[in-house]
Amino acid sequence: MKYEFEAYQMEVENHIFWVAKSKFLNGCLGQGDTLNEAVSELEANENEWLSSAKEYNIPIPERTARRQSIYSGKVSLRFSPLMHAEAAENAKQMNISLNQYINDAIAYYNGLVKQHSFKHILDSEGSETTTKIINIKNFKKQKFSINIKEIPEEM
Repeated sequence: MKYEFEAYQMEVENHIFWVAKSKFLNGCLGQGDTLNEAVSELEANENEWLSSAKEYNIPIPERTARRQSIYSGKVSLRFSPLMHAEAAENAKQMNISLNQYINDAIAYYNGLVKQHSFKHILDSEGSETTTKIINIKNFKKQKFSINIKEIPEEM
């Protein structure tokens, strides 16, 4: 395979089968009763697609490859001076660094995401913190805030 593809199952008239579809070669796909059959057919069809494109002077997309994301652990964060001062003071009272304080808040919210719910959601005006829980499947763009006084002590 030269190009990235997606694979999924389809059902047509009570028959379930696999489809492997090129993400870059328009109309190029393969089908089969198994994933391997669909990918094999896609590979053959990809070669035919490229041969036909050369023959008829159809532009051939450049090959692409995903690059592994490498996270440095560094983040540039902007927030209000008042919020900064409050967070720094809270961290000092907890006898931890501001960096650790922010890291703990992120870890807390990452845990909520894994549980598919959020707490402390801002209301539609973005002003009051609530304890409304929403399902992540229904998640749309919303702003989130954390009220430190509401974090359980077991964190």
